Amino acid sequence: METALLARPAYYSPEVIGGTELVSEEEPWVWMVVVGFAYAVALAWAAYCRHTGGDAEISFSWTGFKVKCTGR
Repeated sequence: METALLARPAYYSPEVIGGTELVSEEEPWVWMVVVGFAYAVALAWAAYCRHTGGDAEISFSWTGFKVKCTGR
C-alpha cells in the first residue's frame, strides 16, 4: 500500500508566502466595465458641451478620458 501512495503524480499547489496564496483572482471584465463607464461619462459630457454651443474633443491617456470643451 505504501508504494501505491508514493507512485501518485504530484499535483500543482500554489506557493504560499506568509499564509497568502499568489494566485490572482482578478477578473478582466471588471476593467472593461470601468473603462466603458468612464467612456460613457466622457460622451455625456461631450454631448452637454455640444448642446451648450461648444466643440468637444475627447482624448484618452493613462490618467483616463479627457474632454476638452471650447466655445465657438
